[in-house]
Amino acid sequence: MVAIIHRSGNSEKLDAILSAAQKRLGRYGLEKTTMKEIAADLNLSKASLYYYFPDKESLWSAVLAKEQAEFFRLMSERIQEFRDPVVMISEFVILRHEYFTTFLNLTKFRFSDFYQIRPHFKEMIDQFKHLETEQFTEILKRGKKSGDFSVKKPEETARLFLDILHGLRITVMRNRPIVELTQEDYNLMFRKQKDFVELFIRSIKTNL
Repeated sequence: MVAIIHRSGNSEKLDAILSAAQKRLGRYGLEKTTMKEIAADLNLSKASLYYYFPDKESLWSAVLAKEQAEFFRLMSERIQEFRDPVVMISEFVILRHEYFTTFLNLTKFRFSDFYQIRPHFKEMIDQFKHLETEQFTEILKRGKKSGDFSVKKPEETARLFLDILHGLRITVMRNRPIVELTQEDYNLMFRKQKDFVELFIRSIKTNL
């Protein structure tokens, strides 16, 4: 797992800090959010905030880690709820879209600048890719075991599936700043992904 750098302490205060940071980052993004503003939202001194997080990047990483953990918790619950692997895939894509919408709101960066800020959370991105590949591979394996899917190499297929979803999102963003994206843009991302998922399911389903 990714190690988030902060000092241990009052867990309730840590949760409050993360929640306040999450709200402000979701509204203004990383660049326009300051530690001073987050401290003020909590009626804390900057010194108290820095006790828990040495800088804004470490706090931001902790917020992203919280979002990531919530995503995989919900995903695991959803997968356990359904027996139909087709429904599992649909739920996976819905939750993934919701997660990335939140992720984009928290970061609000120009996508062309991604590699400039990536060192701050490269390990977290890699961890997310690894875990979501594992989860989607498990869905494909379940479908193969139940006889619903014909998939020779589930893990390779999972990687390809996720790469295509990523590419479809990029075609909508087109290197624009996140702040310029509209709700229609987010809806278009989801529609493109949904159309692809329908084609994907048809290509692997055994009982068409």
